[in-house]
Amino acid sequence: MTVDQQSLGRAASLKKAFLIGAMAATCLMSLAAHPAAALDRVSLQLKWKHQFQFAGYYAALEQGFYREAGLDVLVREGGPDIEVAEDVASGKADFGVCSSNVLREWEKGRRLVVLAVIFQHSPAIILVPRRADITSISDLRGRTLMDAPGSDEIAAMLKREGIDYTALPRMDHRGDPRDLLAGRADAMVAYSTNEPFVLEQLGAAYRSFSPTEYGVDFYGDNLCTSEGQVVAHPERVVAFRAASLKGWAYALAHKEATVDLILKTYSAKKGREALLFEAARTDTLVRRGAAHIGEQNVERWQAVAASYRRLGMLSDDAVPSGLIWDRDEKFRGRLLTAMLLLGVGLAVIGLLAYRIRGSLRPAVARLKGFPLIAALGRPRLSLIMSLAFVGLSIPILLFILIYNYTKNSTAIVATLNDAVVQTSQAAVERTEQLIESTESLLRFLAEVSAADPDYFRTEQSRDVLYRALTSAAHIDAVYVSFDDGYHRVVTRIDEDRRRSDPQIPAAANWHSSYIDAITYGLSRVLAPSSRRIQCRHRRGYSHFTGLSDGQADANAHGDRACDQSRYGLSYSIASCSDISRRRFRWMCLGQHHHGCAVAFS
Repeated sequence: MTVDQQSLGRAASLKKAFLIGAMAATCLMSLAAHPAAALDRVSLQLKWKHQFQFAGYYAALEQGFYREAGLDVLVREGGPDIEVAEDVASGKADFGVCSSNVLREWEKGRRLVVLAVIFQHSPAIILVPRRADITSISDLRGRTLMDAPGSDEIAAMLKREGIDYTALPRMDHRGDPRDLLAGRADAMVAYSTNEPFVLEQLGAAYRSFSPTEYGVDFYGDNLCTSEGQVVAHPERVVAFRAASLKGWAYALAHKEATVDLILKTYSAKKGREALLFEAARTDTLVRRGAAHIGEQNVERWQAVAASYRRLGMLSDDAVPSGLIWDRDEKFRGRLLTAMLLLGVGLAVIGLLAYRIRGSLRPAVARLKGFPLIAALGRPRLSLIMSLAFVGLSIPILLFILIYNYTKNSTAIVATLNDAVVQTSQAAVERTEQLIESTESLLRFLAEVSAADPDYFRTEQSRDVLYRALTSAAHIDAVYVSFDDGYHRVVTRIDEDRRRSDPQIPAAANWHSSYIDAITYGLSRVLAPSSRRIQCRHRRGYSHFTGLSDGQADANAHGDRACDQSRYGLSYSIASCSDISRRRFRWMCLGQHHHGCAVAFS
C-alpha cells in the first residue's frame, strides 16, 4: 500500500469518526431538547375546582419537583360529579386527593392506599347566620341544611349531639353562602378555608360549628393511590409522594407566589384576597413543620373508623392493614427477614463445619500454633451452637427493641401533637366566635351613633346599652365616648365593684353612669389659668325591679377625661360602614372588667 493510499485511508477513518461523533452529538442534543420523552407520565385527580386547597401539587409541577423525580404529571380538575375514589381504584387516575372516607371504600372493595395525609384536620364546618338564632348544635334540629355529599365528619358531630343527620330537611348546595343571608337555608356545610371569607366581606354576622370542637377529629385531604399501583410501581409511588410533599412545603412557605400561580395558570374564579384567606386557613390545617407534612398514624385512623362504625357506615372498626402506606415498615420487614436468613445461614455453616471437622484437622492443627487458639482447646458442638445462638440473638433482640421504641415513641408524639393542635384550634375557634359576636354589637352601636350622635346623650340610651350589656354573658361593660369628652357607660356589678364603690345600692346588679362634655372655666390660683371640668353622674339599677335608689354626684376632674381605671387598647376594627367614616375600637373598663366598648374618634 502506498503512502497516498494510507493517507486517504486515515482521512476516510477520520471523516467516519467525525460523522459518528456528529450523529451522537445530535442524538444527545435531541434528547436534551425533549426530556419529557424519558419521563413517566402519570395523572392526579383533584376532588374539587382549582384553588389553594391543592396548592402543593401546583407548586411541585411549577417548580419542577415532579420532573426531577422523573415524572410528567397531568393534574385533572375535580368537581361535584367527580368520584376520586372510583377513578383511582379503577385505574382512570394514578393518584388522587381523597378524604377519610377511604375507610368506607375498602368495605366496597376499593383497596386504596393513603400515601400521605395533607390536612391533619378536616376543614368541614357548619355555618349559620345570626338571624337564624342558632346558638348550639342542638338548635339545628328541624332546621334546613344546605348539605354537600361526603360530609361524614359533620354527620358524626350531629350524631354525637343527639341529632339525626339523615332526618334534617335539606336543599341543594350551590356553594354560595349568600343563600343563608337570603333565608333559603338555616345552615350550610362549608369549608373553614372558603365560605367564611364571603360572609366577612359582606359584613354579615355568622356562627360556625366545627366537628373538632365536639370531639370529632377526622383527617382532611390525603394523597391516595390504588394498591395495584403500589405493587406494580413502588418506585414511582415513592417519587410522586416525595415530590408532592416538597411541593406542599414550598407552597406554604411562598403563599403569595403560589396564589399568583393559581390565578395565572389554573383559575381566576376566586379573587386574590379570597385565595390568600384560604392559604392562611389551609396553613393551620396542614402545618406541622416541613419535615412532618403528610404524617399519619394508625391511632387517628382507628378513631375515625370507630366514628364510622357508630354512625353505622362501617361494619367493623378495624383499620385495613394496607390502608396506610409505610415504606419504612416494608424496609424494616425486609431487613428483619434478611437478618433471620443470615442467622439460619450461619447456623447451617457452623453445623456443616462441625460435621466435616475431620477434613479440617490440618488447618486446625496449624491454627493451634497460636497461643489463644491453643488455650481454647477442642470446641464442642454445644459451645459452638451456644455462641452462634447468642451472637445471632443479640442483634435481633436489639433490632426488635429499637423498632418497638421507634413505633411507640412516634405514635405517642403524634398523639400529643394532635392533642395540642386540636386544643389550640378549638381555642382559636372559640375566640373567633367570641370576637364575631361582640363585633356585630359594636357595629350596631356605631351605626346608631352615626345616625343620631345626640341619642347617647339622652337617658333613653341607657336601655340600648343595657340590652347590649346583657346580650352576651362575656360582656361586662359597654360604653360610648365622644371627642368632646362625653362618656356614657353601663356595667355589671360584682363584688369587686361593690367594694370599690360603696355608693352602689345593695339591690343593684348593674350600673349606669355618664360624664358630661368637657367645659372650660377660669379659676384663679396665683394667676389666671384655664381648667377643664367634667361632671360624672351615676345611677344604680336592678335587673329585676328596674330603677332602684340612685343618686347623682358631680366630681371635678382636673385635666382628666375619664376614670384612671380605664385601660388598654385591645382590638381595632376598620371603618364601620358608609354611614359613618368614624373609626371605633374595643377598650376595657375597670380593673376587673374586661368588657367591650365603643370609642369614637
